Amino acid sequence: MKTFYFFALVTLLVGTMTSCDPAKEFEIELKVIDSCITEIDKIDILYKGIEFDSLQYMVDHVNHNEKMMKDYFVADTIDMLLGSYMNNCKGVRKSMGNIAVNKEEFGKEITAQYNQFSNLKTDILNGVLDKEQINNYLTTEKNSLSEFSFAFMNFYDNQKAQSQIYYQCVPFVDEYVKTLDIPSGDTLQ
Repeated sequence: MKTFYFFALVTLLVGTMTSCDPAKEFEIELKVIDSCITEIDKIDILYKGIEFDSLQYMVDHVNHNEKMMKDYFVADTIDMLLGSYMNNCKGVRKSMGNIAVNKEEFGKEITAQYNQFSNLKTDILNGVLDKEQINNYLTTEKNSLSEFSFAFMNFYDNQKAQSQIYYQCVPFVDEYVKTLDIPSGDTLQ
């Protein structure tokens, strides 16, 4: 009889331990967290592929051309193509914003997002949080990731589009700037 009680007690304890396993209890939530971490990894790969130095060079180049045109261009006729290209170049400059700030903020946010989801996963696996806390934190973090993903992808798509505009328009503007009567110390190196 003692053996029966012992096996019944062991069976009860094993059953209790497996039902309290947070990995099993919160399997769906952990899968959501893993998918969010995967999304962050994809954003990080895109972020690391952006050539921020080249973007800054583009903006500086456009600024220089605009300054040269403003200071040395004398309008005697209207050149519609030049005006269109200058307008497109201005769009490159204005839409890119502060490249260094974007680089720093996106880098910090990727790290913060990754840490938030990793910490939440660790807390779940360690049984630190109850179901309501997990749902609240997960909802908050998913919303935060969604907002960040939207902002980052807008920047990513914009920098690709503006790069194409830059490479299409700036060579023409550069050639025109070369025809201006510019003192030798005021040229782009």
